[in-house]
Amino acid sequence: MLNNVRMNKLLFPLLVVFFIGVIFVVQMNSRKSNEERESLALHGGFAIGVFEGRVASNTTTSSISFSYIIDSHEYRGGDTRCMQDSRKAALAFTDPDLAKSGDRFLVLYNMETPKKAIIRLDYPIKDSTSFKQYVREFEEMRKKKATGD
Repeated sequence: MLNNVRMNKLLFPLLVVFFIGVIFVVQMNSRKSNEERESLALHGGFAIGVFEGRVASNTTTSSISFSYIIDSHEYRGGDTRCMQDSRKAALAFTDPDLAKSGDRFLVLYNMETPKKAIIRLDYPIKDSTSFKQYVREFEEMRKKKATGD
């Protein structure tokens, strides 16, 4: 009985430290992911991505897959955080009627490492005009951020 009390006194602080560590790691990964998304929005290249499908676990969408072409090279990507971009993106992330296989959306990619990319489900591409419009919107947003407006 005395050993159980000692074990419990030792185990409880260890569990608390473990859970605090897990929370810290999750927060750091989330912050890093948000910074990467912001960096691509501010400095990334533009491409047209083709939505390929959802990956679900327990009937909940956990990620989406997409493909895009840069300089005649096809890349495939996945995105687990595109629902953070906007309410419209969050709805398209889970609703099969808003993003279907074959639908096209704006992709922002790292120009030094094109395989690093995100898809913006809140920017559906219907034709070249909508793609050009979205590129202009991002370029204007980048200019505003650069000048501090």
